[in-house]
Amino acid sequence: MAHRKVYLAVGRTHTRIYRFDPIDGDTRVVENVLPYEAGYTAMGAQYRGDDKEPLLLAVSGNKLITIDVAAGTLKEQVIDGLPEGPWFDGDMDPDGKTLFVVSNPGTPSYAIDVAAGKATSRNAPGGGRWDDFAYHPKNGRLYSVEGDDGDLLLIEPSRQPMKTVLKQGVFPPAQASPAAGSRKAYSATFFDQDGNFYAVDSAGNVNHLDLTTAKIPDHSQRIGRGRVPVGNLEIMNGAGRITPLPVPPSYDEITVTKKFNRTWENSEPRGRVYSFDLTITAVSKDSGTAEDVRKFRISFDLPTVKGAKAEASGVEVIAQDGKAYLDSVGDQFLAAGTSRPITVLITVPGDPARLPQEYPLDGLRATRLPSH
Repeated sequence: MAHRKVYLAVGRTHTRIYRFDPIDGDTRVVENVLPYEAGYTAMGAQYRGDDKEPLLLAVSGNKLITIDVAAGTLKEQVIDGLPEGPWFDGDMDPDGKTLFVVSNPGTPSYAIDVAAGKATSRNAPGGGRWDDFAYHPKNGRLYSVEGDDGDLLLIEPSRQPMKTVLKQGVFPPAQASPAAGSRKAYSATFFDQDGNFYAVDSAGNVNHLDLTTAKIPDHSQRIGRGRVPVGNLEIMNGAGRITPLPVPPSYDEITVTKKFNRTWENSEPRGRVYSFDLTITAVSKDSGTAEDVRKFRISFDLPTVKGAKAEASGVEVIAQDGKAYLDSVGDQFLAAGTSRPITVLITVPGDPARLPQEYPLDGLRATRLPSH
């Protein structure tokens, strides 16, 4: 099971949940889930169907924290046999029944039966600064990244200690966030369903490694020019798995504006069609620096109902799990500081009388894609 987004636990205390899209870097706090004052980590995701948000499960001291991002609830439960921690790595096993969590190098790890509320001790993890792991969707093995030197790690629960180095120096050394006490660690790791591995450090730098085959690349690829935008907070952990897309990830955000043109009723499917002009400008959004753009991506939220779609000329459109991605086709050179409009039609099924006169186009963003 997988979705278009994964989830980040952000903040050492007063921890919040953020949704994160590894393809375009879209990051949003889940507003309906309140902060957890004591903080939690070692998080995993329990999927409940393609059309439902997963349950997130994490640990704080001797408690299991269950976060329902759809309902906006956060519950805690004391777990029989679970020590106080501290806790670092965590992930749900492939069958979604057990949260496997890791503490200090020489102390036991624990498998938490989330239905029974009981923890069973396992082998010790071994040394190092690795703060999250993730199950590979194809081979079921646990992978992690050493923060100090970027080694790719294999975590084998049957070994004592569990950690072995698969390949040295694959990732750049991790960076800490500006938050007090932040660790230089890879604190959030996850896969897509094909086996592409993503690792996010405490500061929000995102790296991608192709583990879809048995051959391990020599080096990961850092995505974008910026970091996951969570301010000065520390990224503590991550959970989830994404559905793969045949497009490269990019977080190099450029300026985009929208102009609503008009709307009209649609018969097949019954609903409304909304027309927008989306204008991209060859200026970096954060720095304001004008730079040439040759390839670009525009993305925005799209309803998950059957028949919803986006259409535009001169771009390739992919719609998946509540997002639309419009990628330029070929070299569409845009000189530094100049702009170009793209007319987009968005079809939203439903009762035309109940649909809004203007589609909100939430999550609108544009990124510069690599041109080589």
